[in-house]
Amino acid sequence: MNEDQNIKLEKKELRKKSILKMSGLSRKYRKDASEKILGELVKHKDYLLAGTIFIYVGTDHEVDTTLIIKDALAKGKKVVVPKTISLGHMEACEIDTMKDLYPGRHGILEPKDTSYTIDPGAIDVAFIPCVAYTDEGFRLGYGGGFYDRYLPRGTFKRILVAFSEMEVEKLPRDTFDEKVDGILTEKGYQSV
Repeated sequence: MNEDQNIKLEKKELRKKSILKMSGLSRKYRKDASEKILGELVKHKDYLLAGTIFIYVGTDHEVDTTLIIKDALAKGKKVVVPKTISLGHMEACEIDTMKDLYPGRHGILEPKDTSYTIDPGAIDVAFIPCVAYTDEGFRLGYGGGFYDRYLPRGTFKRILVAFSEMEVEKLPRDTFDEKVDGILTEKGYQSV
């Protein structure tokens, strides 16, 4: 087995463990932590100054990013969310309201179509998901490679939004794994 296969296997094992751990977090913890994350975010300079934010729509086991989306929309920010186009390929599409979101290919809420696709260069800050992360700013996603392909297309600030419980000491890494600029958890914000 070569090094690439080893990394792939390590990622697969850690992903399985991390998803199990995340799904085992109590509903109360997820709710309280999501509210604390919003509380931290609304004070953050990058969020306050951003005209256009790119943000994932969290699933039941992830941070409840709908709190952030609703806040951003209420403040008149342009909100763009991921839309799956094909395997490993997503685009950022603008929404005006939560009602613009429908269950997509993976059961994750996303815009119905790509009518309002936004150029990555127009995004000020992106809020990125993970199943595990390190304090250095590396993340482990769900394995589709969507973010590792999308992130290099823009020069926006990259902020990981996650529960502090999902931090790990180290991650197996490929050369194409993209790093973030900051990490936002219920414990606060950390630049990396």
